[in-house]
Amino acid sequence: MSLTAIAFWISYVGGVLAAPFNPVAGMLLYILVYHLNPETQWWGESVRALGLRTSFIVAAATGLGLLLRQPRLAHGARQFPVPYVLAILFGIFALGSLVWGVEYGERGAYLAEKFVKTLIILFILIRCIRTPLQYQLVIMVWLLGVAYVGYEATGGAGLVQAGRLTAGLGGPDFNDSSGLAVHMVSTLPLVGACFFMARSWWGRIAALVTGALVVNTIVATRTRNVLVGLAVMTISGVLSLPRGYRVKGFVAVIIGTVLAIQLTDPGWWERMATIRTYQQDASSTSRLVLWKAALAMATDYPFGIGLGNFHQLVMDYVPDLTVERSAHNTIIACLAELGWPGLLLFLVITGVSIVRLGRLRRTARSLPPFEEVQLYRWHLRFHLGWHAVALRTALLGYLACALFTTRLFTEDFWLMLGFGMCLANVSRGLQG
Repeated sequence: MSLTAIAFWISYVGGVLAAPFNPVAGMLLYILVYHLNPETQWWGESVRALGLRTSFIVAAATGLGLLLRQPRLAHGARQFPVPYVLAILFGIFALGSLVWGVEYGERGAYLAEKFVKTLIILFILIRCIRTPLQYQLVIMVWLLGVAYVGYEATGGAGLVQAGRLTAGLGGPDFNDSSGLAVHMVSTLPLVGACFFMARSWWGRIAALVTGALVVNTIVATRTRNVLVGLAVMTISGVLSLPRGYRVKGFVAVIIGTVLAIQLTDPGWWERMATIRTYQQDASSTSRLVLWKAALAMATDYPFGIGLGNFHQLVMDYVPDLTVERSAHNTIIACLAELGWPGLLLFLVITGVSIVRLGRLRRTARSLPPFEEVQLYRWHLRFHLGWHAVALRTALLGYLACALFTTRLFTEDFWLMLGFGMCLANVSRGLQG
């Protein structure tokens, strides 16, 4: 057994045993396991041999801890904030589409089961993460998982085809090139916030190394939709910064861009150049055909064709298509499968979440610049405004990238929405 596997088992067993007594520890372990996806790792042979469902076991232990410990929320905090209630309604509607949709398929059943599990995880997350320290730890563990994925990409792990990292890294929702790129892009604002909140140069260096690993992985995927996400994040992030930080933020973006360019190679530039000549690119033109088919489905089925049915039904709308294809657009996929009501619910959920984060940014103006938090001997800084700006920017970047790939029921997106709900509850405690 490798040292990596031994380190994983020590962390995993310790976290699972600790979760019933401290559900926060279980939640942190869940996020780490979500990123590592140990069943697919080169060092995960022992996990595969035992046939363990590592994420499920962690979630079960954390849920048990939630029942035993029943951590209390601060005065005014909510276990069922508006975005979560809307997410439940969205889930109910998605389940209903299995009944009134065109057909009941295995893909739809899988997505329904997956989203129900996601809603349960969000419930546990909202209840567990209640204080500045706990929120800070969640973000740090998220970045730790991302850094490990970036480290593996730098080390040559994963499947590379024609110079492009296509699969084999990351959690179950982002182990392909597009999913990995979106996940990494949306992490950049969180890295930036941690850099500005760091109390020491060691913290800033850790953030810079993580950022470099993230950018290197993004470049390796050769995914074009990242440019849209990066553009949206740059505009949103700089404009959202406090006035005294906007110039610094703009300079940081310029420096970061220059450094990121140093990590690119001719293959990356050749791939990006195809954006200007999309009419000659088969992948780009095929997406336009798929989007038109999805709009036709929405016209024929205003309440949707049913969860998970796009892959099969699109072949009826595009006669020349010989293989199943996804919509390659989250909004379009939602419209086709869940109809106009489902799309409206999804847009309201995301819209409300982003607006609430904007309110948190304004709330932070009336609070002290930093909240000092302590983890054993380590002192950390928590700033509500920085976290709110970073998370809102990350969500906007994620949604921009999702216009060119299907991310409707990926857990990382809903977890980030959950982070926003947790941050709102944390702010209640800060306001007294």
